[in-house]
Amino acid sequence: MSRRAQSGVRPTHWLGLIAILAFVGVGGYFLMHRTSDPMTGVTELSADEFMENATALSGNEYKVEGVVDDRLDNWRSAEGRLFSLQISDGSGHTFVPVWVPSDYKGANIQRRQRYIFKVRVMETGVLEVLELIKA
Repeated sequence: MSRRAQSGVRPTHWLGLIAILAFVGVGGYFLMHRTSDPMTGVTELSADEFMENATALSGNEYKVEGVVDDRLDNWRSAEGRLFSLQISDGSGHTFVPVWVPSDYKGANIQRRQRYIFKVRVMETGVLEVLELIKA
């Protein structure tokens, strides 16, 4: 009885192996480069609600995204820094006060830059920065 010659690896096996490697590679890339919001679970501040009655929101924590407009000069640096933050929403642009305490060790705030803030509404209606990241 004669023996059949071995046919070797078939092209379909090569295609299957390449497909598996591509799937693992793409999945690994997306797993390593996924972005997540570090402030997940924090409620976004409604600019309309804030402008209507900011003191009613005092003590609550919110997430605010906006562009730093300018530093307000009539505030002593020893007590912190007060900035004007421009929030854009469907109704237009709203400016809100954001206070950075003097002991805050986070990122340096620059004018005309977009940031995402985690803030607490103070009794005076000013937003106190708890965390910030550059957007």
